[in-house]
Amino acid sequence: MGITVGSAAAATVRVVTAAAEVAVAGADSDRQRAQVLGVPVDLMDRRGVEERLRSCLATPGLRHIVTLNPEQIMAARTDHDLRDLLAATDLITVDGIGLAVALRIAGLKPVERVTGVQIVELLARSGPPLFFLGGKSGAAEEARHRLLASNSGAASGGAWSHGHSGPKDDQEAIDRITASGAQAVLVAYGVPAQLTWIERNRTALEDCGVRLAVGVGGALDYFAGMARRPPDVVNRIGLEWAWRLAHEPSRLARQRVLPKFAILAGREAIGRRLGRR
Repeated sequence: MGITVGSAAAATVRVVTAAAEVAVAGADSDRQRAQVLGVPVDLMDRRGVEERLRSCLATPGLRHIVTLNPEQIMAARTDHDLRDLLAATDLITVDGIGLAVALRIAGLKPVERVTGVQIVELLARSGPPLFFLGGKSGAAEEARHRLLASNSGAASGGAWSHGHSGPKDDQEAIDRITASGAQAVLVAYGVPAQLTWIERNRTALEDCGVRLAVGVGGALDYFAGMARRPPDVVNRIGLEWAWRLAHEPSRLARQRVLPKFAILAGREAIGRRLGRR
């Protein structure tokens, strides 16, 4: 399920040029959170994200993790419900290369990309019981099978790809997650559906012992072999978006917002840097 972006007229909003703000809350008191075009993102490198995930798994309560890209930011500029959902989450990592570049231009460090695919791989290696939810038909089950086969330390958990992101299937999903004993749930319903699903079921997930809920978009399709993964060199230089567009031309409508993001985020980043001089 993709992001729905409003009309061009509705998308014309002012550029936020305030300096980065620091989020201080309980166990996250050392975490810095910046705003990019009005959407929050945590300034955390890969090691910091790994440590944060381990801490969440060792601490009671549910944490909602988002991997943020420019498409989501542009959608949130006109969709206030999406913007509020993002602001309510517990950790927002830098996914898209355009977002990482904007933060670097602004001089905000550390800035390192941590994608949904990387978080799935990390959690599979770490060994907590995982539940795979959503994706294409059969993707969750196949992704779980392959990751269990390739990671000897991975716990069994469970998977379900045949439910719907809407409320009608919530109870069955929660029942399956509870029966699996999962400590982390990987939700592949796309944006904004996966964010809505996690927040709607936050209390139920916490009650059944889940510590982490992560929106992973199309990651399960990759692990299941149902979508082609970019070569490592493409990932390293941040051109996954071009690779995916070449193999999934239907993404063109969603990616038309990227040039506008580059202009607006670049202007904001330069304004921040100049404002500190």
